[in-house]
Amino acid sequence: MLLTAPEVLRTTERSDVVRARVVGGGQEPSVVLKHFRDDPVCGLDDWAAHVFLTQRGLYIGPRFLAGSEEARLFIMEDLGRGQSLETLLQGNEAYTASGALMSIVRLTSVLHVRTLGAQSDYDTVRQSIEPRHERVRIENARYLLDNAGRLRRWLAEVGAKEDPGLQADLEQVARGLADPGPFLVFTHGDMAPSNTLFSRDGPRLVDFEYGGMRSALYDALMWLLTVPFPDELISRADLYYRAGLSQGCYAAQVDSDYLRARATVAAARTVNVFQWISPKALERDRDWAPGFTERTALLRHLERLRIILQPFNPVPALSRTLESLEVRLRERWTVQPFVWPAFR
Repeated sequence: MLLTAPEVLRTTERSDVVRARVVGGGQEPSVVLKHFRDDPVCGLDDWAAHVFLTQRGLYIGPRFLAGSEEARLFIMEDLGRGQSLETLLQGNEAYTASGALMSIVRLTSVLHVRTLGAQSDYDTVRQSIEPRHERVRIENARYLLDNAGRLRRWLAEVGAKEDPGLQADLEQVARGLADPGPFLVFTHGDMAPSNTLFSRDGPRLVDFEYGGMRSALYDALMWLLTVPFPDELISRADLYYRAGLSQGCYAAQVDSDYLRARATVAAARTVNVFQWISPKALERDRDWAPGFTERTALLRHLERLRIILQPFNPVPALSRTLESLEVRLRERWTVQPFVWPAFR
């Protein structure tokens, strides 16, 4: 494959992404190359995701075309120059932005149904590229427990009360992450609005650097918890996703099973943000994601988790601890909730 006219699409500390024309290209007039540097595990997870999805005939993201382990580089289909969900949310058309989200919700449910219980198939792909010492969901569970002290530092800094059952609940959440049971699927792992693309062939997901087999509800956190959508749209997305997942996953049809799986990943992510963001946020507020700050993100996670746990709360001690933390933070901070331009 001879390539020409390189165009840099993105450069980060971790990777470079370049579009190039194929000399004499027929079906592939152009391709996208991704070179990863400082984090080979994420780079190889990204590579494996594209191979895995391509082999299964799942057009969720760009098709994998070729790669070189030695060069830390792989080549994939060029999806073109479509808009992302983030771009649409920054626009001024609520109907368009809402419809775009729902199409991503549907695509995500298809991904999950089509990869239910596919751990061995995924492992075959991932380990054939370069052995990975541990599955991603085990890493997620271990991180939650190994960094519990970071949450406790927040509690101490603001004078929040730790419920005596906190550690037991954290261990229960970690077990749920490590073993999601019937909800085990292949997940994108970083469902940000910027990691979507509305191509000429429909919605697609891009950047699978955190992809791996874990709880299906992990990807659903985008609309349930992490990204500020209107409440009505969140409810609609949750119902639509659950209906799609239920087509292949019987447990999603059972209220207690679905609500437990949803509560587990939401509780884990809420603890995670207090493990990722330092208590230095008490002294100064910094940008966290497009449009909102660390303080906004922390308070949003606490508020949304309370709502998610209302119909079913398997972690009462953790929720009481986080509610105490929320009270203390709201005493200190007055933060205006972020609203996307499309919904203003």
